Amino acid sequence: MIKFTKCFVVTVLCALACPVSTLAADKDGNYAVWGVGAKSCFHFTQVQGQPGDEAYRDFVMGYLTAYDALKEDTYNIGAGKDLDQVMAWITDYCKAKQVHGFEQALAEFTVEQHPQRTRHPPLRFGR
Repeated sequence: MIKFTKCFVVTVLCALACPVSTLAADKDGNYAVWGVGAKSCFHFTQVQGQPGDEAYRDFVMGYLTAYDALKEDTYNIGAGKDLDQVMAWITDYCKAKQVHGFEQALAEFTVEQHPQRTRHPPLRFGR
């Protein structure tokens, strides 16, 4: 599982390294989505609260960490939201747009949250 997680994070980091306007790996805007990110919003809403649903939380944490690490002038795209609040936003999105991909829900979250993102760590501590 650790190898998969490391591979997944590296893949997401590579995908997010492209400018936001072109988060694409190929000339047509297509890129590979790994793990539960490739599942539909409908699937996500069906497995919530069941064994195995933690894979979605792990995917979200990896995706948002990669976004924070690679997006210029961004410390925390969640801007003070905890994981439960982010998951609630995604749940609402997925209930409304069940045919969308889970990864698409996360991409929409980052677009909506970008103007409110935290740009610096608390008290300017950081790396």
